[in-house]
Amino acid sequence: MKRIRHLLIKELTQIRRDRRLFGVLLAAPIIQLIVLGFAANVDVREIQLAVRDNDHTVQSREFVRALGASGWFQVTMLATPAADDGGLLAAGRAGVIAVIPPGFGKALARGEGASVQALLDGADSNFAVQGSAYLQRAARLFSERQVRLVLGATGAGGALALPQVVAETRVWYNPDLLSRWFMVPALLGVLLVVTTMIVSSMALVKEREEGTLEQLIVTPLRPLELIIGKLLPFVFIGFGVVTLALPVMRGVFGVPLRGHIATLYLLSGIFLLTTLGLGLFISTLVQTQQQAMLVAGFFVMMPFVLLSGFIFPVENMPKFFQVLAQFIPLKYYLTIVRGIFLKGVGLAVLWRDALILLLWGVGILGLAALKFHKRLD
Repeated sequence: MKRIRHLLIKELTQIRRDRRLFGVLLAAPIIQLIVLGFAANVDVREIQLAVRDNDHTVQSREFVRALGASGWFQVTMLATPAADDGGLLAAGRAGVIAVIPPGFGKALARGEGASVQALLDGADSNFAVQGSAYLQRAARLFSERQVRLVLGATGAGGALALPQVVAETRVWYNPDLLSRWFMVPALLGVLLVVTTMIVSSMALVKEREEGTLEQLIVTPLRPLELIIGKLLPFVFIGFGVVTLALPVMRGVFGVPLRGHIATLYLLSGIFLLTTLGLGLFISTLVQTQQQAMLVAGFFVMMPFVLLSGFIFPVENMPKFFQVLAQFIPLKYYLTIVRGIFLKGVGLAVLWRDALILLLWGVGILGLAALKFHKRLD
C-alpha cells in the first residue's frame, strides 16, 4: 500500500501540474451536465402552425383562436394558395398546415361533423406524432367547449352527443414515421466532424509531438502551402466518407435521396471548411494529442451533438441555448442534409444555411490559419 500511495501522489501531482488537463477534468463534466440538463427535452412545444381559413365564419375564427390558446402552437394565417404548402413545409416556415374547408361553420351549426385537413412535416417522426396528437386534442377540446355552449343555451339535461371536429392529418416526407429516416442522415454530419475535425487536430499535434512539424518548417514550404498540404488529405477523407455512406444509408436503412447528389457534395464541401478550420484551431491551442482529444470531445463534439438538433429539437430548449445553437455549424448542416435526403430541396431553399456555413467556415479557417502561422513564426 505504501508503494501504491507514492504512485498515487505522483499521478495526482502530474494531473495538477497540467493546468489545461486539470481544468478540463473539472469543468467539462459540470458544463456537460448543465447543457444536457437543459437540452435533453424531446417534448415538442410552440409548433409553427399555419392556418388557411376557407370558411371565414364565426366558428372557424373561434377554432383558430382555440388553437392559439392551447399553448402548443404559434398560429399564423395563410393568404397564399394551396400550391405553396409544400414550399412552406420544405423550407421549415411551418411544421403543420391546417386547412379549414368551406362549410365548416354551417356544419357545426347544423349539428353535423366537421373536419379540418392538416399537413405535417414528417421528416422528424417524433415531431409529426406529437404535432398530430396536439392538433387532435385541440380539436377535441374545441368540440367539448361547443357542447357546453349548446347545453348552456338550450338548458338540455343529460348527455348530449354532438358531432366532433376531427383533424384529418397527412404526413409528408416520411409517411411511415420511421425515426431512422430522421437520424441516419444526421449521422453523416457527426461522422464528418469525427473524421475531419478530431482526427485532423490530433494529426497536427502528433506532428509537433514527434518533431516532424519542425522538419517541415525548415523546408521551402510557405505557411499557407503547409496548411493546405496538411488539411487537403482530410478533404478527400471527408468526401470519401460521404461516398461510402450513401449506399449504406440507401441500401441498408432505406433512406431516400430525393434531392440532387451534386448539391449534397457541394454543401458537404462547405461544411468541411468548418470542421477542418476547427481542427486546425484546436491544434494551435494544445500541446499533446491527449489535450486535443479532450478539447475536441468535451468542448466541441458534445455541444455540437446536444445543441445542433441531432437528437433534441432546438426549439424546445431555453432561449439562451437556442441563441447558442445558432453558432453551431452542425445545426445548419443537419438542416441541409435532412432537406436534401427527405424533402428533395435544393439551393433555392437551402441557400441561407449554406451561406451561414460558408461564412462560418471561412472565418474559423482564416482565424486558425493566422494563429497557426504565428505558431510557426
